[in-house]
Amino acid sequence: MKMMIQVLIATALMWTTSRLYCCEEVFYVKEGDTVNLRLEELEANADYLYWSHSNLHKGRLAWRNPLAGWSFTTDERWISRLSISRNGLSITGVQEHDFGTVVFSRYIKQDGGATPMKIFRISKITVSVKSAYSPALPEEDVTLSCHVEKPQSHPRPDIYWLSPAGKRSRQTGGELIIYVSGRDNGWWSCVVVKDGGEDMATVFVSVLYLSPAPEYPLYTSEHSSLSIPCPFAHNISWEQFKFRDVKKVRWRYSPKMFSPRIFINPQNILFFSPTDNKWCWSANTSRGMSFVADLQNDHMILSKKQWRAEDRGFYMCDFKFSNHIYLRRAERVEVLQVVSSAGSELSSGQSVNLTCSLGRPLPKDHWVKWFAPKRAAVRSLLGSGRLDPAQINIPDVGMDDGGRWRCELWRNDTRLTSADITLTVSQQLNAWMLGSLCGSAGTIAVLLFLIYIIWRHRQIQRNTRRHRRHVCRCKHPKPKGFYSR
Repeated sequence: MKMMIQVLIATALMWTTSRLYCCEEVFYVKEGDTVNLRLEELEANADYLYWSHSNLHKGRLAWRNPLAGWSFTTDERWISRLSISRNGLSITGVQEHDFGTVVFSRYIKQDGGATPMKIFRISKITVSVKSAYSPALPEEDVTLSCHVEKPQSHPRPDIYWLSPAGKRSRQTGGELIIYVSGRDNGWWSCVVVKDGGEDMATVFVSVLYLSPAPEYPLYTSEHSSLSIPCPFAHNISWEQFKFRDVKKVRWRYSPKMFSPRIFINPQNILFFSPTDNKWCWSANTSRGMSFVADLQNDHMILSKKQWRAEDRGFYMCDFKFSNHIYLRRAERVEVLQVVSSAGSELSSGQSVNLTCSLGRPLPKDHWVKWFAPKRAAVRSLLGSGRLDPAQINIPDVGMDDGGRWRCELWRNDTRLTSADITLTVSQQLNAWMLGSLCGSAGTIAVLLFLIYIIWRHRQIQRNTRRHRRHVCRCKHPKPKGFYSR
C-alpha cells in the first residue's frame, strides 16, 4: 500500500512537471529590444491574473483585480516599460535584469490559490561587428558574432545569419566572416531557431558604397534640363568618404557600354581632388564646360540645362581611394527629339516625315502619343491610344500643318518625357499663279512706262515755254518793225 502511494505521488509530480514544461517558452532577445510574451489562445478569464518575474523578489510585475483593473509594479527598474494586452505582456528596452523567468498565473477558487499557466524564459542574445575600418570598403573582411545564453534543460538552438538581401549564412565557431560588397550594407539579422518559431537580433554593417542605379534610364528631351543623381548607400555620408581617404572624384561619359563595368571610349567630364581642400570642379574636355556638378553630404549631382541628342549615353560617377579601390555608378540618359525629314521650314505641297526618336528603336513596352496643330489635316487620323506610330508621314503639307508638333514618350502607363518641333509652311507658287504674277508684273511695267513717257513729255513742254522769247508792239513805235522787249 505504501509503495502504491509513492508511485502515485511520483506520477503526479511527473505529470505536473511535464504540464509546466509543455507550457514553457523561451524568448531570445538582444538588450535594448522589445520582448512580447504572448499568451496566444491560453484562457485568461479568471477574476485574478498575475505576472511574476524571478528577479523581482517582492510583489509581482503586473496583476489584475476585477474591481480596479490592471496594476503594475512600483519597482523603478520596470516603470514605464510594461504594457498589457489581450495577447500578453510586453517589455520595451530590455535591460540586464529583464533576463530570467516570467510566470503567468491565474487564481482558481477550486485550487484555493494562484495556478501557473505558462512559464517564459527570457534569454540574452549578444551580436557584434568587427572590422579593421568602419565603414568597410568592398572586398574588405568583416566578422559577425552571435552568442546566445540558453536556459538549463533546453537544447542549444541553431543559429544562422540573414543578410540585408535575404541570403542565409551559417556561422562556424560562433563567428561569420564575410568579404563585403555594396549589397552587404545594412541590417544583418542573427536568427535563433527554437521550438515553435524563430527569434532574431539585428546589427548594422556599414559598407562604403553607392546606391545601385535604377532599372530604367533617365529621360529628357532636347533643350530641356536634367540632373543625374549619384546617391551614397544608406547611412553613408561624405565625411565617411573622406575618412577612408578618397583621392579623386570624377564624372565620366561614354556613348556605349560593353558590359556593366566596361565602357566604350569613356571621356572625363568633371573632376576634383578632396586632398586639395577645394570644392572647385575642373572640366577635362569641351563637353564638360556645359555641365555643373555639386557634392552634398549624402549624394552627388551632375546637371545640364539644355540637353542635346549628342548627349545620349552613360554617365558615371567615380571615386578613387588611396588603396586603389574604385567605386562607380553608371546611369543611362535617353534624349527624345522630333526629327523632320525636310527640316522645319517647308513649302506647301511638300512631303515630310516626322519621327519621335531616341536615336534607336523604341523598346517593346514604349509607345508615343502625338499632338498636332489644331487645323492640321492629319490630326483627325491620330488616335489617342497606344496605336500611334513613332513616325508620321505627311505626303502633301498644307498651310494648316504649320505650328507646334509634340510627341510624348510613354512606358506602359507612365509618361516619361515629351519633345516638340515647330514647322513653318510657306505658300508654293504653281504655273497659273506664276503666269498671273508675270502678267500682272508686265501690266504694271507698261503702266509705269506710259506714266514715265507722259511725265517726260510734260517736262519737255515746261522747259520749252520757259526759254521762249516774248515780243510786243510799242505804243510809240520807232521806225517800222518789231523789236525785242
